[in-house]
Amino acid sequence: MMKKLFAFIVILNLMAFNIHAQDAQAILDQATTKIQSSKGINLSFSLTQKDKVGRVLSTAKGILKAKGTKYYIKESDNEIYCNGTQIWNYDGKSEVTVAKADYDDDELSPQQIITGFNKKDFSASVLSSSSTGYQVQLIPVDKRKNFKQVIVFINKPSNLITKAVIIDKTGNINEVSFNNVSLTADIPDSQFVFNTSKHPGIEVVNQ
Repeated sequence: MMKKLFAFIVILNLMAFNIHAQDAQAILDQATTKIQSSKGINLSFSLTQKDKVGRVLSTAKGILKAKGTKYYIKESDNEIYCNGTQIWNYDGKSEVTVAKADYDDDELSPQQIITGFNKKDFSASVLSSSSTGYQVQLIPVDKRKNFKQVIVFINKPSNLITKAVIIDKTGNINEVSFNNVSLTADIPDSQFVFNTSKHPGIEVVNQ
């Protein structure tokens, strides 16, 4: 009798886990659909890096503009341009690095977080749900990734990601918060291409 009861409890727990996982994916899908159906994204973000005991190591602020697979990020003097096929990483001074666009980067950028996660790359579960939002935990399927989990905060009324907490394998924490989000920005395609003619004498490094 005890064995049957134990087996029944295990089955119930597995069913609850599956429902929980499905709910998490549905929540993420809603957020992704909201972003991907936008005309153009314009927002500001803040980055905070902490060590494993919670001490703040660094902070930074920036802006993000995105349209489809194209995006532009400015953080301090650094600028990143991506037109969907190429990425220009400008140091704000004398050098720009040009490379092929890679959307499978180990470093989760603000652009990757706000525009959605590839569901095949993560297992997802809901950590908490309140009247105002959800917390969804993402665990990478590929254990070679240099981060071990991401906790995404999603606002219920807007279906938008407002914050992400990325924990790396050493326990360090990177927090990204999004503010002043506009989904109706009219952004010209020229915003996503680095214009070398505007930076005479700049060194161009092709990777």
